[in-house]
Amino acid sequence: MPNNNKISIIFTGLIREPDLFKTSLDELITIDKVEEIILSTWETDVSTHSKLLTNLQEKYALKVIAIPATQEWPGNLLAQMTSLYVGLGRANRQNYILKTRPDVHINKVALNHVFAKNLSITKPQGFNKINLPFSQKICVWGPEATVPFYIHDLFFFGSHRDVSKLVNMDVRYDFLYKMSQEKIHIRRFIHPLINEFPILEKFLHVEHVLGNTEKFPNNYRYYVLEKLLNNELYILILALYYKLFGMLYSSDWGVSDVFKWKNIPEDIYFESGDTLTSFFLHNRNKKALLVRGDSLFQLINEQSYEKCDIGDRFSSAIREIEKLSDIRDVGLNYDFDAFIEFVIGAGEEALEKVKKTHFPD
Repeated sequence: MPNNNKISIIFTGLIREPDLFKTSLDELITIDKVEEIILSTWETDVSTHSKLLTNLQEKYALKVIAIPATQEWPGNLLAQMTSLYVGLGRANRQNYILKTRPDVHINKVALNHVFAKNLSITKPQGFNKINLPFSQKICVWGPEATVPFYIHDLFFFGSHRDVSKLVNMDVRYDFLYKMSQEKIHIRRFIHPLINEFPILEKFLHVEHVLGNTEKFPNNYRYYVLEKLLNNELYILILALYYKLFGMLYSSDWGVSDVFKWKNIPEDIYFESGDTLTSFFLHNRNKKALLVRGDSLFQLINEQSYEKCDIGDRFSSAIREIEKLSDIRDVGLNYDFDAFIEFVIGAGEEALEKVKKTHFPD
């Protein structure tokens, strides 16, 4: 990132922790590249915190945008997308954007690391024909390893043009797919790619079966995951996801202690001496396998991991992808109807096992 580029900070959502919000503001105004700070929230919240916001406007030149209440929508989708959309409309279009929340405090060391990163995109072999959705990489936190583009959206950083593409109100995700409660995260980050890669769109029909949310017990989750990790097409989908993530996104914030929040999920760092079997199947206390840094994506693309059965399947998938002259064709020779039946069957088997474990006769 060129040193002369300025940054707009957009806080979206409610002021749940005023002191944490003020701590963030205190640190942000000391960063030279930060040109403006915007709070995009609801009229009711502005009214509730009117005295506080008046003080913050005077002290930090905070720009406050009061948004009328939006229509109810599952997963708070419309509110989250609207607040960012409105905030982007007030931000300098020439700036980079850090989207965050008033109840999140990001480590200043992490911010300075990301603000200085080289975000240029390099196309791997076979990717020359695709239309890149972004002009530069977007920095995110918490990509999940088993579901393509399930990425936490508490905060992210990129150019104004690129971040604008993460505002997605497409209703297909509410009507065509039976998605998990985490669909707002997936739809935000997968949407810029969904028309280029049919294999990703098809996977959305079974994403909910993975069970990586609090609604599913861990024995269900890992029974299904073990079944899928033996499936050639599922491994191919993950290999494509890792290649695309490595090209278009970065989750490297320079430190392990990236931010403070009320309920920070634990993340996992994949090292070169690890096996993929241990990574996927030896963390059964975790609902979601959230990846810290970029090492998993880099090492899988380089095939630099210890030998194991799952690693061998990934190596085969990477070789299959690299043979293609047009990466958009990946997986199109597979029988997706059969794959969907397989995944749904794995979910049904897992449910039966859960019932026998928790509700024995």
